[in-house]
Amino acid sequence: MSTPYEVGLATFRESFAEAEAKGAGKTWKAGGRATKKFPNKEDKTWWMAEGPTMVHNYYNWRMQNPNLEVWRAPDGTPGIELDMNVTIVGNVIVKGKIDRVFQDKNTGQLIIVDLKTGKPPASGLQLAVYRLALDAQFGVSPDYGAYWMARGGTLDKVWNLNEYPIKMVSRWLRDTKKAIDMGVFIPHTGILCDYCGVRKHCYAFGNNEYIPDFDNDLNGEDK
Repeated sequence: MSTPYEVGLATFRESFAEAEAKGAGKTWKAGGRATKKFPNKEDKTWWMAEGPTMVHNYYNWRMQNPNLEVWRAPDGTPGIELDMNVTIVGNVIVKGKIDRVFQDKNTGQLIIVDLKTGKPPASGLQLAVYRLALDAQFGVSPDYGAYWMARGGTLDKVWNLNEYPIKMVSRWLRDTKKAIDMGVFIPHTGILCDYCGVRKHCYAFGNNEYIPDFDNDLNGEDK
């Protein structure tokens, strides 16, 4: 009989093989830094070497926190890669997957956990958006959220999600939708641009296909 760790390791390898097959013929986009051991950065070789370690880190973390159990939604769906697809006020569609929703068996408290293989985000906003979606879809609003860091095998800072009231996050999403509907896109350049999946479409990095008319918001007097 396979142990949970062996099952997790097998799942990692199967998922990796599926992703590789799906991207057949495409060039690997390797992040991270080049090292003596991994001169090609975090490419396939790196992931095949480090991935099992991250699986083991997760297994150890779960074993060390027996008070945390996977929460089940009112319809019985386990809080593992939980699908979110809701429409909130303002006709804003929120879609995505929540990696984990746990419940503390001792306190009954829920916590949203997002699994990260890189650096932790600088804010809890992503977790707050997940909270909004959980509230809309299942009527639950966890007070806490955290990012689980795969390389270290620990939770990063635990965020008090009450610092991001649902009404405030909802307003931010509505404002973002308004900007998208109006075609207003402001590049926010920084170090994270190196990891952005849509950088190749951004006019701030030389793509002229979507470059706007820089004067079309001005009237004759402004010009």
